[in-house]
Amino acid sequence: MKNFKSKQTQEAEKSVFISRIIFSSLAILFLGGLILTRLFYLMVIESDQLKLRSVNNTLRTHSIPAPRGLILDRNSEVIADNQPKFQLEMIPEQVTDSKNSLSYLSELAIISPNEIEIIQERVKKNFQFKNIVIKRDLNEREMATFANNRSLLKGFNINSRLTRNYPLNDMFAHVVGYMGSISRNDYEVFDPSFYTGKEQIGKSAIEREYEHILRGIPGKEKLLVNVRGRIMDIVSKDPFSSGNDIVLTLNSELQKIAYESMLGKKGSVVAIDPRNGEILAMVSMPSFNPTAISLGLTQAEFNKLSRNQKRPLFNRSIAGQYPPGSTIKPMLALGALEMGIVDSEHYHTCEGEFRLPNYSRPFGDWATHGSVNTKRAIQASCDVYFYESAVQMGIEKMSVFLKQFNLGDITNIDLGFEKKGVVPNKEWKKKNFQSGQNQNWYMGETVIAGIGQGYMLATPLQLAYATSIIANKGYAFKPHLLKQINLKNTGEILETKPEKVEHLMNIDERYWNVIFDGMNAVVNEKRGTAYGIFPENSNIAGKTGTSQVFSMDKRTGNDVPEELRDHGLFIGFAPIENPEIVIAVIVENGGGGRVAASPVAEKVFSKFMEIGDIKIVQSN
Repeated sequence: MKNFKSKQTQEAEKSVFISRIIFSSLAILFLGGLILTRLFYLMVIESDQLKLRSVNNTLRTHSIPAPRGLILDRNSEVIADNQPKFQLEMIPEQVTDSKNSLSYLSELAIISPNEIEIIQERVKKNFQFKNIVIKRDLNEREMATFANNRSLLKGFNINSRLTRNYPLNDMFAHVVGYMGSISRNDYEVFDPSFYTGKEQIGKSAIEREYEHILRGIPGKEKLLVNVRGRIMDIVSKDPFSSGNDIVLTLNSELQKIAYESMLGKKGSVVAIDPRNGEILAMVSMPSFNPTAISLGLTQAEFNKLSRNQKRPLFNRSIAGQYPPGSTIKPMLALGALEMGIVDSEHYHTCEGEFRLPNYSRPFGDWATHGSVNTKRAIQASCDVYFYESAVQMGIEKMSVFLKQFNLGDITNIDLGFEKKGVVPNKEWKKKNFQSGQNQNWYMGETVIAGIGQGYMLATPLQLAYATSIIANKGYAFKPHLLKQINLKNTGEILETKPEKVEHLMNIDERYWNVIFDGMNAVVNEKRGTAYGIFPENSNIAGKTGTSQVFSMDKRTGNDVPEELRDHGLFIGFAPIENPEIVIAVIVENGGGGRVAASPVAEKVFSKFMEIGDIKIVQSN
């Protein structure tokens, strides 16, 4: 059966069909117009900009690291410089089988077998063209071996780079510091525009403190590269500006004698010029090789170094906190004189122990000293005399007075990471102990504070600075290591100006003289605790100290484990009339100050007087 449509219906359908064709045509024309318009805009209007983008896609700006400034001692001896080192690098895009190539390098004894997997992981993470360092600081044998086998190691090259070098090895390590790869934390401290990412940055001590002076300004070059980042040509080049040299206050001869005197020991030596605050020597032992770290230790090697029980990376000079022991006795004696607690000519009787009311146990002395005045108490280091002075003074007055020697506070030396030490009082104890009972201050704690024990702590630098205040009779200069900056571009020399700090300016001259006499007697009179260590009638004043590590252990001598033996300390200055050098020495677990620290100080004093042409013996 056929379905017939009316003529009217057929005409309507034809009209709709034609309308759709017209609409589709118009739509196509409209879209075509849009495309043509866009093409016209891109080809004509934005033609130049697109050309520029095309060029930029083939040009890469490359930064050129700037050589780092030198670090010199006060006599222009080089402490840190830059030396060319040869390193083996891999160009990943040219290596077809990295595992086999690395295995071959291992067979040649250029790399170790355990490094292969580590290097391969670095290759996997290298998403764009970039040379990968396989080994730093190749020796002559390794370079010769590589040269002889180069044809079998396609994609490997030896390149040179400037590396931080420390000619005197570990002698200056804790003062100068070391270099390392730039981290994200570094960029938060230092301006990233000064770095290319290829050079190293100061990680500690002077290298970090004066990073902004030692670093230079990187150069720039425009490179033509292919799609994989391979350099095809150098288009332009802007030269770098080298970093500025800095001169430190350190004297290499003094540093060397201090270092050698401390070999095999743990501890520190700090020497200061009290006339300007210049650090003449600063040694912390044991030490480490900063060149080895700067060249790049493996993670395992660095972990071994950082976990060493003797803590070679730890700067004991500014961060080691020790009970100062009897080294505070001259300071406490001055306070007792100033407060009228003692009279310099009044004699006290020492029977070898001191008793407090309601205390069952006496506080012992290391000897029975008999009748002593202030001078003799300092000379013989009579504990009983200072027990009595401490009790009469009280912990609050004692704390206030000792803090005037800058104990319990940083010196703000230009090294960073300096510790404050502790000068305790009642408020300090409340803040640092949780238990209510432990927060109470007891009279017995005042007694032992009088000989620099208990909670009291000081760094070797603090003790040296406090001794400077004694040597200058009330003032000192801020300790510093930077002597001058030598600007490369202009040749200008910027010198550090000493900063005078007044501490105890209203003390009667007579009282200072008593302290000087006592410290002179320590070294030069028969009952002095350092007598016989220094040349007879030497022009040196000092004070020994012994700080107990574990007071309850009654064993003596070799029966006591090394880690429980007393620390030995010494502070002193010379010449007595017009001091030019102050020294503080601490020998950890070395025994008493006389046997452990005084001989070290004697060597440093003798060297200083030798190179300074100063008479070591007092004139009669």
